Amino acid sequence: MNKVFGGRYEVLDRIGAGGMAIVYKAKDVLLNRIVTVKVLREQFLSDEEFVRRFRREAQAAASLSHPNIVSIYDVGKDGEIEYIVMEYVEGRNLKEIIREYAPLSPEQALNLAAQIGEAIRHAHEHHIIHRDIKPHNVLVTADGRAKVTDFGIARAVSSATVTHTGDIVGSVHYLSPEQAKGLQSDERSDLYSLGIILYELLTGQVPYDGETPIAIALKHLQEEAPLPSKLNPRVSRDLENVVIKAIAKSAEHRYASAKEFLEDLAKVRSGQPVSAEVPLDMEATQVHKALRAATASAAEVKGEGSEKVKAGANKKRWLWLGIALAALLLLGGGGLWLKSFLTVGMTTVPDLSGMTVMDATVSLQKAKLNWGAGNSSDFSDTVPKDKIISQTPKPNSPVKIGREVTVVVSKGPDVANFPDLKGANPPLTEEAARNVITNQGFTGKVTVDNAPSATVPNGYVMDQTPAPGAQWPKSGASHLTISTGPQFQIINMPDVIGKPIGEAHNILETQNKLIMLVERQNSGLYPPDMVIDTNPKPNQPIQQGSKVTVIISDGPGPLAKQMDKQVIVGSLQRVVPNDGKEHDVSVRINDTRGKTEVWHSPYRAGTAIGMPPDIRYYPPATLQILVDGALQYENRYT
Repeated sequence: MNKVFGGRYEVLDRIGAGGMAIVYKAKDVLLNRIVTVKVLREQFLSDEEFVRRFRREAQAAASLSHPNIVSIYDVGKDGEIEYIVMEYVEGRNLKEIIREYAPLSPEQALNLAAQIGEAIRHAHEHHIIHRDIKPHNVLVTADGRAKVTDFGIARAVSSATVTHTGDIVGSVHYLSPEQAKGLQSDERSDLYSLGIILYELLTGQVPYDGETPIAIALKHLQEEAPLPSKLNPRVSRDLENVVIKAIAKSAEHRYASAKEFLEDLAKVRSGQPVSAEVPLDMEATQVHKALRAATASAAEVKGEGSEKVKAGANKKRWLWLGIALAALLLLGGGGLWLKSFLTVGMTTVPDLSGMTVMDATVSLQKAKLNWGAGNSSDFSDTVPKDKIISQTPKPNSPVKIGREVTVVVSKGPDVANFPDLKGANPPLTEEAARNVITNQGFTGKVTVDNAPSATVPNGYVMDQTPAPGAQWPKSGASHLTISTGPQFQIINMPDVIGKPIGEAHNILETQNKLIMLVERQNSGLYPPDMVIDTNPKPNQPIQQGSKVTVIISDGPGPLAKQMDKQVIVGSLQRVVPNDGKEHDVSVRINDTRGKTEVWHSPYRAGTAIGMPPDIRYYPPATLQILVDGALQYENRYT
C-alpha cells in the first residue's frame, strides 16, 4: 500500500530529491487532485529551531497567489515527518531547458525572465524574499509558463544552523555577493540571482564558474562577468546593460525593485532605449583590464630599439584599421551577411501532433532533424491509438540542424471493465457506488437521476450506464439511477388495535406498504405483544411508504392481583345443583389476556372441591362458572 501523509496525501511516485527534501507526486484523496509533497530530510528534523522556522516561512509563503508562483496548499506533520503540499506542475525545470537549448533567442530569454520577475515582484510586495532564485527552482510547463517554487522555504534554509551550510553548493552560481559574504540579503539579492539566470539564458553559461564552491563565490566578489555580447552577438547593447546592472556587485548599483527591472525588460522587448547604465564597478574593471593590457604591451617593447617600436606601432595601426573596415562592412551592406551567419545551421521543428511515427519520420528528415532516445507512450481520450500526442521541442521552434526530437505516442483511451453497481449484494447507496467507481480507477463525471422501483429499496442503485462488465474508458462519464422505492398511493390507516404484533406487521407492511415503527409500554388492559394504539389513528389518510408508530403491550404492570380461591370454591358450591349427579364444571377468566379457562373438572354435588392456589387475573377481569357448558355464575373484578 502506498504511503499516505496526514491521512490525506497518497504517494504515487518519487519525482526528485535535493539537499533539503525528497519530492513526491501524490494524490489529495480529499479533493481528488494531484499534488507535490516535499518531505524534509531526516537530518533536518533534529534541529527544532530550523523546523519551526521552516514551518513558519512555508505558511507565510502559502499566502502568495500568482500564476508564476507554485502555490503552497498545506503544511503538515505525520509522526516525525515534516512536509509541505504544493501545486503539481507538469513540466521541466529551467536548468534542464538551459542545458538542452541555451543559448536561447533574446525574445525567449526576455519572456522567461519577465515571468520570473513578475513572480519575484508579487512576493516582494508581500514582504517575502526568496533568497535562492536559480533555474532549478523554476518550472516551465509545456506551453511555456514559468512558475517559481520554494518561496519562503529558502529563507528557512538560509537561516538554519551551520550544520546545513552544505546546501549552498547547488546555489553558488546564482549567489549574490552579499550572500557570499554572509551579510543580510534583501530584494536586490533576488534580482541579482535573476540577472545571473538571464545571463545564462542568453549565453548558455553562467558568468562565474570554478572547480569549488569557494572559488565560484570568490569570483562573485572579485571578478566581473564577461559581457554577454562577447558570447552571443545577438545580445543588444540595451539588453546587455539590463543584465549588467542586475548583476552589479554593489547592491546600490542594481535595480532597486523588481518593478524597475521589469520596466526595462519591457522597453527592450518593445525596441525602446533603456536608462540602465553599466555600473561604475563594471566600467572600472573594464578600464583596469585595458590598462593592464597596455602596460603589458609597453613592457614587451621596453629596452628594444626605436625601429622595433615603430614597426610594432605600425603593425597595431594596420590591425585596428582592418577591424574598423570590417565594422563598416557589417554596419553597411554586410548586415545581410551577419544575419545569414547567425542563422546558418538552423531549422524549424515541424508539427508532428496527430501523425503516425512513420509519417513523423518523413517530416523530421525533411527538416534535417533526428529522433531522440526518450520517446514514450501514454493513454489519450482524444488522440487515436498510435498517433502522436505531443512533442519536444514544440512545433515551429527554431533549433539547430540535427537536433533530436522526442514524442509521446497515444495508446488510445485507458479502458477497464466497469463494475456491477445495480446487482451488488447488499445493494449500494449513491455514495457507496461512487466510491466503487473511484476505487476501480474511473475518473469521469458521474451523473445521477431518480426513479421509482417496486423491487429496489428507496435510496439504492437500481440502474447504471455503462452496463456491468462493459469495457469503458477510465475517464469516461457514467450514470446512476437511484430508486425512490415503490410508486405510493394515499390510503386510510388500517385498524390493527387489539391485534397481535405479527398480524399487525403483515397488515401494515406487506399488505399496505407502510413502514412499521414499534414502541412498547405496560398495559393492564391488553395482553403482551398485542397492539394498544397506533399513530396515526385508524382510518386517517396516509401515503404508502410512510412510517407509522405501533404501540405494543408489554403485559400487566405492578397492578396485577391474585385471585381469591375461597370465592371460587364457595361459588361452585352454590351454583352446582345438589342433585347427587356428576356435572362437568369449568372456570373461565376473561381479562386483559383474553378468555382463559383456568380450571376444568368433573364435579359431584355435595363433595369438596380443590382448586389450584396460583390462579391469577389481570384487572379488569370477569369470572365465569359453566356447568355442563351452560353459564351459571359471572362476577366482575377491578
